[in-house]
Amino acid sequence: MQRYILYSFILLVGLFAAFAYQRSVSATEELPQVTHGPISGEVSASSITLWARGDRNGILTFVVSAADTPTETIASAEVAIDEAGDFIGEVRIEDLTPSTEYVFTVTLTADGKTSSPLEGRFRTAPTAETKTGFDFVFGACLGGQGYCRDVETGWTIFDAMAATQPDFFVFIGDSIYAGGTCPTPQNAPGAEQPASNLEDFRARYRYHLEDPIYAGFLAQTPVFVGWDDHELRDNYAGPELASWNPQRLQDGRQAFFEYWPVSTSDVLTDTYRLYRQFSYGSHAEFFMLDTRSYRDPIVNWDPHPRTLKPKTMLGAEQKAWLKRNLIDSSATWKFIITSVPLSWPTGFPQPEVEGRDSWANFTDRSGYETELMELLFFIVRHNIQNVVFLTGDTHWPFAISYDPDRDGVTDFYEFGSSPMSALVLAPPSQPDPSFNPTVLYAEGEFQGDLFNFGQISVSDEGVLTFRIYDRAGTIRYELSLEPAA
Repeated sequence: MQRYILYSFILLVGLFAAFAYQRSVSATEELPQVTHGPISGEVSASSITLWARGDRNGILTFVVSAADTPTETIASAEVAIDEAGDFIGEVRIEDLTPSTEYVFTVTLTADGKTSSPLEGRFRTAPTAETKTGFDFVFGACLGGQGYCRDVETGWTIFDAMAATQPDFFVFIGDSIYAGGTCPTPQNAPGAEQPASNLEDFRARYRYHLEDPIYAGFLAQTPVFVGWDDHELRDNYAGPELASWNPQRLQDGRQAFFEYWPVSTSDVLTDTYRLYRQFSYGSHAEFFMLDTRSYRDPIVNWDPHPRTLKPKTMLGAEQKAWLKRNLIDSSATWKFIITSVPLSWPTGFPQPEVEGRDSWANFTDRSGYETELMELLFFIVRHNIQNVVFLTGDTHWPFAISYDPDRDGVTDFYEFGSSPMSALVLAPPSQPDPSFNPTVLYAEGEFQGDLFNFGQISVSDEGVLTFRIYDRAGTIRYELSLEPAA
């Protein structure tokens, strides 16, 4: 009898414990969640944009502290999120101290409950008058041609990026491949179909951000993001796409601006203007171009065979903006970020039918070479020193020097890096010769495994070192440049 009573007591205790545990689990499951992010972007000497996504209507709260005093709040901001905006929120934090390490948290509050905090970190830029060194990484082409989130390893290339301890990351373009698929079982499930509407585009960004290595890198590294074609459609031109599929253009653009912390506060008339300028100390000024939204159709000849009017990739307003800011820049190095390369011909597999997608005309007449010639000789004519083009899209890494006026002196450089995870291609034997390029480095083989990223270090004295890393963190190429006086 005593044994029976003891067993009954133990059973009751067990049932009570199980009930209490179930209530605890249920309560935990009912808590709101920050499902994606956090991400920081558009960092300046005194400000940062913070981004996150939750799982329901509520209030996202961002709290910022100095890294050396993480319990003391320096700034905080709240933003309401709802289903119409896909539960996304971002805030701009102002009045920060230059060249300072910060940590931040984000929580979601809904129905009187608050989620567990997620953490991030960033470093503000030095002021435009400060001569100090810095490091950044750049790359393009993520999740293309079936090379998506490896179910076993994830995107380990971002571990290699993080190991270089960059101050920021420049994502040149093709941050998703909306028209592609990610077959299982080699890839994590969730992106088996191409995107065709707003929810599909949003889902593809979420799929990418659910890779823990990638998400962890973005939480610790401020990002500046551009776009190329695969965020919307392969090899598209904005005005042309607007004429025959305006809904796809609208949906793709909306999802991009929802899912990236892109600052557009200076834009009054163009909701989706992406070209912009940012500085990092006195040694660097960056000009992020939009090579998609304003370009003429790819299949058009350059120049027009009857009117001799050149094609445009940038549009008149963006081109004038670039020239004006290059002239005004006092930075040691001027980085021009263009999602497509200058001299490598692209537009495969049938450029004679579909046109050239990059600047170079090569053996066809369908590139954008006439406009590029105008820009390059503007740089030479005005003696704008220390210009470096950063490009993606090729699916192989490279470095090229240029001497367009053929006086024996290099006038500018082009450094390219791609893909971070997509089909690897082999470089052609020669680039377009129009602007007298010298290939310093180019590497890749068809269907090879050279996933790569670029890294640039600028010393306190202004010496620039460019490196290409593979996804294992091995340096494949290195070049150092002294700035011209």
